[in-house]
Amino acid sequence: MAKLKATLNEKKPIRIALLHFAPCYDNIQSNVALLETLFLKAVELQPDLILTPELAVSGYEFYKILGREWIKEDGKKVIEKFSHLARKNKVALVLGSPIYDAKSDKYYNAAIFINEQGQVIGEHHKILVLPGAEAWSSPGVEIKPVEWRGHKIGLLICADAYKESIAEKLAQQGAEVLISLAAWAPGEHGPSGEWEQRSKDTGLCVLVCNRTGKGALVNFDGSSSVVVAGGRKVVEYAEKQPAILTIDVDADHWLPSSKKFTVLKAR
Repeated sequence: MAKLKATLNEKKPIRIALLHFAPCYDNIQSNVALLETLFLKAVELQPDLILTPELAVSGYEFYKILGREWIKEDGKKVIEKFSHLARKNKVALVLGSPIYDAKSDKYYNAAIFINEQGQVIGEHHKILVLPGAEAWSSPGVEIKPVEWRGHKIGLLICADAYKESIAEKLAQQGAEVLISLAAWAPGEHGPSGEWEQRSKDTGLCVLVCNRTGKGALVNFDGSSSVVVAGGRKVVEYAEKQPAILTIDVDADHWLPSSKKFTVLKAR
């Protein structure tokens, strides 16, 4: 009886799929079509939650080519499309996309959390906005975990992991894990221990969905998607080849069950 009770009390692992791919900077339609293809391939792997890189919808360097007016209407349509896909396939999604907020008349670099019922249950607007390529975006101001399936999830976007204050505020509000959408290329200005330090500071696992491919000015080949726990990288994928990465984590501490992603190569 005790053994049966223990079995019943065990929480099912959470399967996470990361879409480590190469969005282009000059063709929204192409990115959305590719995202949908990768999303549906990921669904076949039976994840609970799918992650995309930062600005997966637009590509990182879209602004000089496409401007930002398109975001007002097309941005809403993209979110509606993926909300429908999430509901139809009963899987949650954190989507990296530019958004327009009509109330404030501002544009944001956003991580949009869509649950498996197709509802937007939370957004994080990038706070540490970089000059130049991100000049189109206003910095976000709210730091608050998203509640999903009884879990509190802290969202970050790329450079938000650079300083300790954002991650620490999320942890203080009860975040159980930090999830970062990134477009953080290797090299001189590449990540150099920030994710590990945020894990060490907060005691939380950090999951990062990064991208690959060459942009207009930045080469993202070799960028890392990682799982960090206890202040160190425990799982990493840093190949040039786009891929759908899956990992199971336990539902209590979000610790990975393996030291390797399951890798499904993609185009």
